Amino acid sequence: MCRLLAYVAPAPSTVSDVIGIEQSGAFQRLARLHADGWGIMWRREDGRVERRRTPGEGHDDTDLTNALHGRRARASVAHLRLATGGLSIREANTHPFTGSGVGFAHNGSILPVDDLRSLVSPAMLRECGGTTDSEMYFALVRERLADGLDLGDAVICVVTDLRERFPIASLNAMVLGTDELVVVRASTDAIVPREHFIERGIVDDDLPPAHDEAYYDLRLRVGADGSLAFASSGLDTTGWTDLPRDSVTVVDIASVTARTMSLTCTPVALRR
Repeated sequence: MCRLLAYVAPAPSTVSDVIGIEQSGAFQRLARLHADGWGIMWRREDGRVERRRTPGEGHDDTDLTNALHGRRARASVAHLRLATGGLSIREANTHPFTGSGVGFAHNGSILPVDDLRSLVSPAMLRECGGTTDSEMYFALVRERLADGLDLGDAVICVVTDLRERFPIASLNAMVLGTDELVVVRASTDAIVPREHFIERGIVDDDLPPAHDEAYYDLRLRVGADGSLAFASSGLDTTGWTDLPRDSVTVVDIASVTARTMSLTCTPVALRR
């Protein structure tokens, strides 16, 4: 169970440029609870996706501070990890995962992991460096890309299938490619991981904002410059817009425009 933050901006920007210094600090403070590693990925000007990740706690990590306040890019995704299901805390299991020219970060658990792993081809499994359900989820997206689908369609294909097979899983994810950022909100029946909060000794009034039934919410903020920011709960999202439940939003990085598609009836809505 993790925290997700992403943006697409019309010019190279930092996280704090897009959402503000106070909000960037609030995101880093979420690592007090989501303390099992952090990572950030960004799109370089040549279109390549790069990442920085560590299994260490991000709350007091100056490298994370510098990444949030100093790493400029047109598009970027940050992730804070809360390991669940007994999965080990090591770099290979730390988000974002990368491969096939794409980066991937997930918030949720897909169990049983062995059932998920059985859906991935042996060849793709050999390319996975870790053992998490999240990387298996990403492996399925990579297989659809190898089949020739574009990024948005590949993600929609996989999420549609996994929703049927794992109906109480959270499939919330952010996927960054050369041309697009894809944001998945598919967690309608997922259970809030309160037992993991208790294990960390952070409960009730000490919990960050919206770490209740709103834990899996994803919201969108449109900046004055046209930038688009997406965040899971824990920030002050006053004035932000809820992404629809069971939806996939695809942002074109070049034009900073987005379309949101329902996973149930697939209407298209355009945002600027």
